[in-house]
Amino acid sequence: MELSERKKQILKAIIGDYIRTAEPVGSKVLTEGHALPFSSATIRNEMSELEELGYLEKPHTSAGRIPSPQGYRLYVDELMEHPADSEGDEAPLQSIMQTKVRELDRLIQEAGRLISNLTDYASVAITPAMTQASIRRFEIIAVDKMNFVIVVVTDSGSVKNKMVRTMTEVTHDEAELLTYVLNQTLTGLPLSHITAERFDIVRRAAGLTALLAPVAEYVAELIEELSDQKVFLEGATKMLRFPEYRDLRKAQTLLDYMEDDRRHLLPATAKIDGIQFFIGPENGENPLSETSAIYAKYDIGRIGQGAIGIVGPTRMDYAKLSSQLNRFAKGLNKLIAETFLDEKE
Repeated sequence: MELSERKKQILKAIIGDYIRTAEPVGSKVLTEGHALPFSSATIRNEMSELEELGYLEKPHTSAGRIPSPQGYRLYVDELMEHPADSEGDEAPLQSIMQTKVRELDRLIQEAGRLISNLTDYASVAITPAMTQASIRRFEIIAVDKMNFVIVVVTDSGSVKNKMVRTMTEVTHDEAELLTYVLNQTLTGLPLSHITAERFDIVRRAAGLTALLAPVAEYVAELIEELSDQKVFLEGATKMLRFPEYRDLRKAQTLLDYMEDDRRHLLPATAKIDGIQFFIGPENGENPLSETSAIYAKYDIGRIGQGAIGIVGPTRMDYAKLSSQLNRFAKGLNKLIAETFLDEKE
C-alpha cells in the first residue's frame, strides 16, 4: 500500500524525534515540536494507521510510538534527506590519506578504526577475497644450507615470509635457480591460476631440489590465506553507550555474538553496491536482528572488492551516517588506487 504524503510527513517526524531522543513519540510531541499542518486528532489517527500498517510500534509501557524496522526501511528508501558535506569531516580522513600503508590488510583495519572513531559507532571492515591478486616477486634467502626464508611479495603490497627447513642440503646455485624459475613461471598470474600443473613446469625447470616441496607447500598456504576474506571489528563496546543496551545481559549477548564469529556481521546474501542498509531483521535471526548496519563498497580494481560499514541500534541517524560513510568510502577508494593499483587500472 502506497502511503499518503501526510502519513509520510508524520512518520518522518516521528523517526527524526526518536533518533534524537530515544524516547517513544506521542502526538502531543509532534503537535508542539513540529510545524505539521494537521490537527492533533488527525495526527493520532494517522499514527494509529501507521501502527496497523507495521510502520510504527507501541511499547507496552508508553503511550507513544517508535519506528519499526519496516518504518526505518521506508525512511532510508524514500524519506531521508542527505545532509550537506561538512568540511570538518575531512580532516580526520586526510590523516589516513597521508599515511601510505603498503600492507592492504593493515590499511583496511586502520580504515575501520578511523570510521568507528569518526562516527562513534562500531565498525566492520572486510577485505576482498584476493583470488585475483598475483605474486609480484619471490625471494629465497639462505640462512645456511638447510634453512631458508621464503619471501613472497604480492601486487596488493603484502609481504609474506616463512622459515623452512629442507631434508637435505641445498646449494646456493640450486636456491638461485629455483628463485629464478619461480619468478619466471608464477609471477603476474592470478592466484587462482597457480595450479599443480603450473608447479610441474617449475619442477621440470628447477630440477629435483629439496627446496621445491616446502616452497610449493608455502605457496599453497598463501593462496588459501589470501583467498580468505578477513573481517575487522572495531569499537564494539561503543554499543554500550546507547540506551537500547542498558540491559547488560542483552548487551553482552550482542557483543559476544559480534566478537565470536565476525563473518556473520554482514548478511550472507549481501551484495554491496554503493551504500547498503541492513535494518533489524534484515540482519538475520540472531542478536543483530535488533541492530542496523550501513555498508559501503570499496574497490581494488581487478583484485576484487571489499566493504566497510558501521553497526548500531535501529535508532541511528541514517542520513548523517550514510553521508559520512559514503564520503569515507570514496576517500578510501582514492587511497587504494594511489597506493596499490597501477595507473592503467
